[in-house]
Amino acid sequence: MVATPLLMTDNAKRMSTPIRIPRREEVVRVREILVKGLFARFDYQIPMNLDERITIIHGPNGFGKTALLRLIASLFGSTNAALLLVPYTELKVEFDNGHSISVVKMNTVKEGPPERHQLSLRFTYHNGSKAHHFTLSGRSPEQLEFPLHLIGEMVPELDREAPELWRHLETGELLSLDEVVDRYWQRFPMKGTEEPPEWLKSVRQSIPIRFIRAERLQAAARRGRMRHAKPSPRRAVELYAEELGAIIKQTLTEYAALSQSLDRTFPARVVTHPSPLPMEKLQTALRDIEAKRARLVEAGLLEQKGEDTTAQVLQHVDATNLPVLSVYVQDTHQKLSVFDELMAKVELFKRSINERFLYKQLFVGKEGFGFMTAEGQRLNPVSLSSGEQHEVVLLYELLFKATKNSLILLDEPEISLHVAWQEQFLSDLRAITGLSQFDAIVATHSPQIISDRWDLTVELKGPRHEVLANTAPPSK
Repeated sequence: MVATPLLMTDNAKRMSTPIRIPRREEVVRVREILVKGLFARFDYQIPMNLDERITIIHGPNGFGKTALLRLIASLFGSTNAALLLVPYTELKVEFDNGHSISVVKMNTVKEGPPERHQLSLRFTYHNGSKAHHFTLSGRSPEQLEFPLHLIGEMVPELDREAPELWRHLETGELLSLDEVVDRYWQRFPMKGTEEPPEWLKSVRQSIPIRFIRAERLQAAARRGRMRHAKPSPRRAVELYAEELGAIIKQTLTEYAALSQSLDRTFPARVVTHPSPLPMEKLQTALRDIEAKRARLVEAGLLEQKGEDTTAQVLQHVDATNLPVLSVYVQDTHQKLSVFDELMAKVELFKRSINERFLYKQLFVGKEGFGFMTAEGQRLNPVSLSSGEQHEVVLLYELLFKATKNSLILLDEPEISLHVAWQEQFLSDLRAITGLSQFDAIVATHSPQIISDRWDLTVELKGPRHEVLANTAPPSK
């Protein structure tokens, strides 16, 4: 448990100099990560592979791979739990725009009686030639002004599992009392708390983060809608199947709304259409539309409605119907473009899974995704093996939960995967990062995950040794 904290001090509050911080719409990427005194033993420097967008960290057990990911997630997730609980002295992140943010953990002793250890975090943001500072004390349960059993009332997404342990009902995370207080303190009546400055909040939120943990198969959801209903443990693969269904339905709703809007103005735009498409371009466009419809049907995003009539239409195209068909082509292209991003992700998801799974096939529809056996019987996703579920959850997280320009932290992707699947993982990840445009830090023990891409790796080595980047595989 975190000791009783010091009150915050903030020399930034007295500064009148305007602070240039990145806006959320600006694209800011991490260029390098440095940590000192990890477990009072390790100093690491992690240069990011910005061109390839994938950085792999590897090393023996106990060298701090997961701890490093937790620190990064804590810094940019605007929760201080790991920053306070993980043993280290300093964490620094440098951005590709030349700015940087660092946090130093300070442990001071306050004279007694009784003698108390007090933790605080010293944030420093370097913006060009200027440095801005803020000291933040660790918030502790001692500052709560209400009994612990009321936490569920104030944070309905938490369910109490033990006297000082709560489960997050959406993510399945188990949170200690310290972590609950650190993450949700703004919802609680507390003594001696003070808001961090806006510049610190903005910098910490400038990099969207998603941490895909090693424990990724279990999730939780409430039974019913009652606030006090107990969570029903569920597999992530089951929840994600339903979630994809909701995404597809939302996309279909957007498609229908756009279609109605364009259809209302269709006659007027046909009459006033200034320049119809040339015959050759129109014929190509009609064939492209039907090909795209076929892809959408194959992906499970649209239903097949009748036969392809493109050939019949092309036989009867003449100068009199060029204006009508030109507007039709432009409208249809605009309508179907609603599916572009989702279709690309679904196609990659299906292809990756179906190339690996034996005797079963993944299908996608309005209700989400499911599986079919080779004999044609439907298979509940929770009936998949542990390795199969890991593969599905991992690919789903990367494809449908990772956002553009975010930083994905992936811990041990090799868990439960067959060696052959491990060897294919990096190829999948490169395709996904190319599609979704995010950066990834992968922590792994597996040489099969790395495959022949040792140029993407950073090796975590020895006490107080510098990290060796671009390390070649060990000689046999």
